This record gives sequence, C-alpha cells and structure tokens, in this order.
Amino acid sequence: MKIVFLVGLIFSLTTFSETRAQTQTVGNFINSSQAFEGYNLIAPQSSFNTYLIDNCGRVVNEWESDYRIGLSAYILDDGSLLRTAQLGSDADPSFSGGGTGGKIEMFNWEGDLTWSFVWADTLQHQHHDIEMMPNGNILILAWENHSYEEALSLGKTPNTEGNSVWCCQVTEIMPYGENGGEVIWQWSAWDHLVQNTDSLLPNFSASISDAPRKFNINYTTQGQNAFNEDWMHCNAIDYNSSLDQILISSAKFNEIFIIPHHLSTQETATTAGDLLWRYGNPQTYGRGTIEDRKLFFQHDCQWIDDTEGGSGLSSRILVFNNGRNRPEGNLSSVDEIETPNLQNGTYPLEDITSPFLPETYSWRYPEAAELDELFYAQQISGASRLPNGNTLICNGPAGFGFEVTPEEEIVWEYINPVTAFGATTQGSDAGNNAVFRIPRYSMDFTGFIGRDMTPGDVIELDSWIDNCTSDISVVEITKILAYPNPFRDVVRVRFEDKGDWFIQTLEGKLIENGASEKGDILELGADLNEGCYILRFENRYNTAIKTLIKF
Repeated sequence: MKIVFLVGLIFSLTTFSETRAQTQTVGNFINSSQAFEGYNLIAPQSSFNTYLIDNCGRVVNEWESDYRIGLSAYILDDGSLLRTAQLGSDADPSFSGGGTGGKIEMFNWEGDLTWSFVWADTLQHQHHDIEMMPNGNILILAWENHSYEEALSLGKTPNTEGNSVWCCQVTEIMPYGENGGEVIWQWSAWDHLVQNTDSLLPNFSASISDAPRKFNINYTTQGQNAFNEDWMHCNAIDYNSSLDQILISSAKFNEIFIIPHHLSTQETATTAGDLLWRYGNPQTYGRGTIEDRKLFFQHDCQWIDDTEGGSGLSSRILVFNNGRNRPEGNLSSVDEIETPNLQNGTYPLEDITSPFLPETYSWRYPEAAELDELFYAQQISGASRLPNGNTLICNGPAGFGFEVTPEEEIVWEYINPVTAFGATTQGSDAGNNAVFRIPRYSMDFTGFIGRDMTPGDVIELDSWIDNCTSDISVVEITKILAYPNPFRDVVRVRFEDKGDWFIQTLEGKLIENGASEKGDILELGADLNEGCYILRFENRYNTAIKTLIKF
C-alpha cells in the first residue's frame, strides 16, 4: 500500500511540475550567460510602486509613491529614484492626453520622498518623460497650451471645433528645497512655426519646404483630426552633454528632432533655436511624401553610449519604431540611426530640396525582411543599447522585456507581473501590465556603491521553481531516467544529452547542481534529507523535470 501511494505521489507531483513548467505566465523566462548582468528598473504603468530587480526578477529595492507613474523613472548617480507622477484629478482638467503626468518626485534609496515638483497648470503640463542633466538640473517635457484664436492668428487653418493647441515645450529647472524648482531655461516649438496659408500673418513662407527647420502649423498625420489638442504628442527626451543638444520624439509628426541647448532662453525663441536636425517623416516639412516615412508613432529616442564609462555619447541614435500604420502592416522594430556629421554646430542639408540625412536606418531589429507580425506594440515601449553590444527592448503594452544579441538571439526575457490589482499569481494571466520602458543599470553603477544589493523574492505571487540559469524558457519536457525512485541512499540518474542539472526543494531552494555529458550515469542524493525534490535538467535546446523522493 505504501509503495502504491509513493508511485501515485511520484506521478502526481511530476505531472503537476511539468504542467506548471509549461504554463508560466510572468516573471523571468530566460536569463542566458550572454545577457548583460545588471539591475532592471520596473515601473508598472498602473502601479504606485517602482521596483529594482536583478536579471532573475528578484527585488533588490522598492519605492512606493502616492501617485501612479507618469510614465518614466530613473536611478540617479546617488542611488535616488527620479520618477514622474500622474496628478490625475489633482491636475488642471485642461490637459488629459495620453502620458499625462504633472509631477516629478525624488526618493532616496531608503524610500523616503526627498523632493517633489509640480509642473501643471492651465498653460503647461509635464507628460511622458524627463531627463536628469549632469549638473543636477532636470529637463521637463511638457505640453504648452495655446488658444484657438492664437493659433488662427499664426496661420492655423480654421476649424469648427475651435479647440486649443498643445505644442511641445522643454523646460530646465534647478531643484531646491523640498518642492521647489527654479526655471533656468526654456524652449518652445511655438516659437518655430511656419505656414503657407496667409502672407499677411507671421511665419509665412510660400513653400513649407523652404523652412525645413520649422514646424508646419497645419501639418497633421493622415487620418488625424487637424484640431486635436495634442498636436505633436512628444513622448521622449534625451540630452547629449558632449554636444549640448536635446533629442525629442514627436509621435504624431512621426519624427525625432534635435534642438540646441547652448543658447539663452531669449535666443531659443529666435531662428537660432530652430531645429538642428530631424528624421523620420520629411513630409512634415514638404520634402517628401507619405512613402518616404521611416518612423511610425515612435517612442524612446536616445543617443547610444559608446564608452564603458558611460560618458561618450555617439552620433548614433536608437529609437523604438512602433510601426503603427506602417505600409507593411502594424509591425514594430528597433531602429539605429546614424546622424550626419556636424558642420558649424548644425546638421547640413545637401540642397534646397533634399530631406535631412540619413536616408534610412543603419541597423534594425528585427531585419526589415523579417519583420515579425508577433512583435507589435501600438504605443509606449522602448529600447536601449547595453555596454556588451546587446539591445534591451521593452514591448510596453505587453509588459514584456527582452534582450537580443547583435545576431538577434534572445538571451533574456521578463514579463511584468504587476497590474492595478497588485502582483499576479504565477500561472495567471497578468493582463493590463503595461510598462513604459525597462532601463537596465550595470552591476558597478555609481548609485549602487555602498548599497545592500542582496536580492529578495520575486514580485509575482506563488512563484515557481526557478534557479535562473536557463538559456531557454521551460516549454518542452524530455525523459530523465532515474532508478531507484523512491530511493533510500542514492538515485542513479542518466540524462539524454549534455547539460546542467539542479536539485531543488518544492519551494525552489537550490540544494545541489552540476553538469553532465551525454549518457553520463550519476549517483545523486546521498546528502539529501527525507522528502520530495525536483530534479531539473537544462541545456540550450531542452528542459526536463523529474520528481525525486527520498525515504
């Protein structure tokens, strides 16, 4: 009777373990030795919490705010957390577009709120992104509100809806005190407009193509309401200290552009503050057609850092190209773009009819001929180049982060387990687990020096057994020969292939591990106490799980 019970237990535990392994839904799926080792910042879009996790998904630190993320967050050089916050009903109702924020918060490593600042009133409102500068100042990406009447006076085509127009504003503030911020510098797209509808109004040009460094006040993407308040929908900002230039993404213009920062606020309002460079949609400035578009509702543009020390920003730019309304279909990609060389502090145009260079991307994931219909993020999302040359990608709406090598091999995968209802139970569908981005910080990042980086538990509830050494996700089960099982002293085990083996408790604690060659027969379990254990075998191509019982 005892033997029958044990055999039944072996069958049931093995079946249960294998079923669980095949239906993992959240957390870490892949963590290859080729992945760049570091810590990932997870700020779930519907959560009040921000998490710093290792590559296994284990929490190293956690911060809690009174506000949901609004949408970006960063770790600073002193270990502080800098995050945006959604004011929600506390903000002026004039602004209610996608990516709304309104507030910036700073928490120390211990989780205490040390500074906050509100940039939200009837005239302007922080949204999407911010950027910490080397001097400690902060660049704020914001909407700037202009009335319908003002827009008409600058050549905007009349519309019966009579809506106001929100343009792109960048403001540099110097934080002080507990909630203060002094405005140091400001740039507004409203100072750099062009129109060809009325020669008696300001900013007139007979041809929009004659003013390629300005914004056509009447440009709208095909299918977009011409008087939708969120006219440009800028969603990302980056700063290059070497060039003293600012990079901005405008999703509704389907382009990224660079502006100067070295000028005074007064000078930025003149032609000296016009665009230095733009890429993605030459139709916006009359030097292309819809067929010439390269970007499609893109997010997260950033300069690529080419140095180990993290201070050598290159002329290369990485951007998450969402691919909304791409001619080939709704397909996303990550594009690398090489900007032309600077001449006299600006980026040259070849002639009076040509668009800004380059003509196309210099690298893309996935390759253009292999755009994957399964890889599509309609909105948010991001990508960054890691120091080892890999690229970290975030499919934002899916809450899915993954890392690829230059050869496009996936070496790390993680699905955010946090929703508006808190942490998801492993095996359950997370749903509504969107993440704006997933930045990764190296193990030797300055902000981690002197900190306790001991990882705790993973975020998801009822976590499954995972030693976080797998090159592949647990999706396929093969045979492990083990005899006798149950066993009293040792169990003789043979594996079908070369790989690594692990013995763990049912709770996931690693007891012992090793490596085997194909056909090896190993004697295991001599030092185990009585009880049930999981024997797990893994290599590049397969995974096998078997329950062991010692009595």
